[in-house]
Order: sequence, then structure tokens, then C-alpha cells
Amino acid sequence: MRLILSTVLLLVTAPAAHSQNPGQHVKVNVTLVSIAVRSDTIGICYTVQSTTASTEKLVAFFVDAPSRVLRIPRPTPVTDWSADSLWAGRPIAQWTILTLLNPGSATPPLYFESVGLPGILTYWAGGDFPPPPVDDAADAQPRPDLLATEMINGKTVGVEPWPTDRTPKALIARLRSLTQASCAAPLTWITSTSLCTNLLGYLTQAETNRAAGNVNKAKSSMATYIKSLSGKTAGTYATGVTNPGYWLLKPNADIIVSNL
Repeated sequence: MRLILSTVLLLVTAPAAHSQNPGQHVKVNVTLVSIAVRSDTIGICYTVQSTTASTEKLVAFFVDAPSRVLRIPRPTPVTDWSADSLWAGRPIAQWTILTLLNPGSATPPLYFESVGLPGILTYWAGGDFPPPPVDDAADAQPRPDLLATEMINGKTVGVEPWPTDRTPKALIARLRSLTQASCAAPLTWITSTSLCTNLLGYLTQAETNRAAGNVNKAKSSMATYIKSLSGKTAGTYATGVTNPGYWLLKPNADIIVSNL
């Protein structure tokens, strides 16, 4: 990824470039490690595995951050990493791997903080490839969007801005939309149809009780919603719940409970 590497002023020896779509010959598994809610701020942590199907070394991982990044420490060892909060003026949490990541390897924890709520955001991952020969005529043309032309992308849990309406009614309606999106293609972060039906039912109960002034019953409905996502032991998820599905829905439910 020529712009990333020139940004960090790094010279690397890379294998021969793919003739088609250089930078896009990586496949990754993105795992949410934790989401911490502190007042109106979210701290979010990922690990990214470059699978053995990758034929380029992983050089960068980005996550859209429309609320802007408050803090993004460099992963350890800090000499192997660069971290930044803007890409061409766009707020993005970005990590660049100065030593490159081989297929089959995983990153250390990648952490950032932003004001907002957990939401469904885009991530990008880019592989390393040698820069093409200098072409003065090409350089005179507008640069292409490297996020589109030299990186792959997918969906993960990130931080989106707080909505204008922060009332429990609005937050429950928002969580309903997130639950529906998690249960449907293309995400399918909740894979159990019966669980999807139950989760939406608990949100209906919570809103009905809230509207009637029964705050304790509304909280009880939300507690059942949260319990339905969780496994029997700490750190596990219920059957039919994936890693991103849990970390999208559970923290948003916790926020609603704290606002009821």
C-alpha cells in the first residue's frame, strides 16, 4: 500500500505484486475483545487475524470512526506499529503494521476510544505490495480512493455518534433496528431465528412497560434481553450469538438500562 508506506516512511522488501487488485489479496477475521462504556464514551478493542488464505502480508487495518477518535494508543511493541485518527481528512481509527503481518498471524489488541454508541461500521484491511513504477502522467491525475482500490472491507462493531434523541424510547427503537440488522443477511450476527424473535419480543415488553411508567418491569425485560445473549460462563455467548452480535447488542442494552 504505497501511500501508507510512504506516510510512515518505511522501506520494505515485498514479494512480487499481484497483477490484479494489489493490496486486496488479504483475508482477515476481526474479533471484538471488549467494549467498555464510560459515560458517553466507548472504548473498543479488536484483534485481527490474517488468515492462511491471504497471499499478501497485512500492513494496515482501519475502522470508520464518524464521531472522531479521542484516543488511539499504539499497540505493543510500539516500535512495530503506527496509529492515527485521520485518513485524508476523514475520521478513522487506523493502525499500520510497520513490520508486516504474515498470513496465519494475529495482531495484538487494537484499541481506541470515541464518543458515541456501538454501531455497525465499516472496516478496511490492506496487504503489502511493491509500489508501481513512477508515472508522471498518472501522478498528475486525481488520486483514486485507496480504501476502495487497495484494501478489502467488511462490517464490524465500531462507534457511531450519539443520536439527537437520547431518550430511552429512542434508544430502545434504535436497538430494535440493530437487532433486526443483526438477525438478517448480510450480517447474520444472530444465527438463531427463535432467539431473534425472543429478543425483539423483550424489546417490545421493555418499551410497553416504559411507556406505562413501569420502570422496574422495563429494566427486567432488558435484563432478560441481555441474559439471552450471554453464555452460561463469563466471556461466552448464547447459542446462535456470534462475537460481533454480542458486542453490538449487549453494550447498547446496558446503556438503555442505565438510562431508564
